[in-house]
Amino acid sequence: MENLTTENSLRLIRETIEKSRNTIARNSGKPLVLWGILVTVTAFIVWGLWTKTGSPMWNLLWFAMTAIGGVGTHMLTKNNESVPENTLSRMLGKVWMWFGIISTGFYFLIWVAVLICRATGWGVETAGIDFTLIISLLLGLAGAISAEIMDNKAILVSVVVSTVLAVLMSIMLTGPTQILAIAILGVFTLIVPGIILQKTSK
Repeated sequence: MENLTTENSLRLIRETIEKSRNTIARNSGKPLVLWGILVTVTAFIVWGLWTKTGSPMWNLLWFAMTAIGGVGTHMLTKNNESVPENTLSRMLGKVWMWFGIISTGFYFLIWVAVLICRATGWGVETAGIDFTLIISLLLGLAGAISAEIMDNKAILVSVVVSTVLAVLMSIMLTGPTQILAIAILGVFTLIVPGIILQKTSK
């Protein structure tokens, strides 16, 4: 009787975790696709304007993209099925929360440093920081951890392959062309996983 109770308990835990994964997948699919489209489109716009004008200031459009994405995510998820608060949902939420905080905060600090250098005449517009490389690694790490949490190998492969490609592009390319690495991540780390989650969620 005790073994039966233990087996039932383990089965209930597995079913609860699987149900949470399915609900999270349904809730996450559309926002991931939205962010992927925004990231990809913004990357191409920044690349085009930067190439045409020669000014990296167009990278400030990333802040506008973040605001649009925040509003869009709220609109897409306000009627979503609620996910019971558990370790799975908390871990997934915190992964992307800290990705957003670190990447946005770091990007903001870079621009503050650039503006200070220009204002003081130090003549240093960048501190040798390759933000495209850093954001590629951060986004790839967040995507890979999320794929493991969701136990989805297809998403993990898409994220790992695109991250490796983006990192190589970040190292080999310079200037506005380097931004195209972010476009690749937008497609294969956000859009493709979002579509996979939509198709596989029950």
